[in-house]
Amino acid sequence: MGNDGFIHVTKNLKIRDVFTSSAHLQTGEIAEDFTYYFAVSEQIPSSVGLGVLVNESNEVFASGGFILQVMPGAKEETLQKIEANIQIMKPISELIAQGNSPEDIINLITHGDHEFVEELQLAYECDCNRSRFEKGLISLGKKELEEMIMEDKPIEIVCHFCNSKYDFSVDELEDLIKESN
Repeated sequence: MGNDGFIHVTKNLKIRDVFTSSAHLQTGEIAEDFTYYFAVSEQIPSSVGLGVLVNESNEVFASGGFILQVMPGAKEETLQKIEANIQIMKPISELIAQGNSPEDIINLITHGDHEFVEELQLAYECDCNRSRFEKGLISLGKKELEEMIMEDKPIEIVCHFCNSKYDFSVDELEDLIKESN
């Protein structure tokens, strides 16, 4: 990937505005650059492990990762043990390819010295909706919307995260112009 650039992270903390922070790329290795980002931008000592294995057809065979962050009050000896365990651990993609679960990987990192506080199901749910895309269209401005109307064709907007499609007729575009005034 190279190390000439930045990593930008945008978080929606569900309070007022989104939060964006950045850090210079250090090595071009994604996990190392995220580790650096957490230390510099968020001031949280962290370890990030990522890996991808591809087969002969260039299809992903195994991939995964972890983010381990230091909690306030963590003992230095505990951190040193975890760092040593991570250093001798097989690559994360290899562990996943061998069938290791997230719990197995946590055990490798901590040698069993951990406590599960909560388990959550991991799921991706896109929060796109028609109203959000209407606001996006309005933000283009009156001139841009009028140009779309002059083409006299409905437009289709596709969410690049979940592939949901939203169609807007010429009449709806005209209503958006009225709404924006």
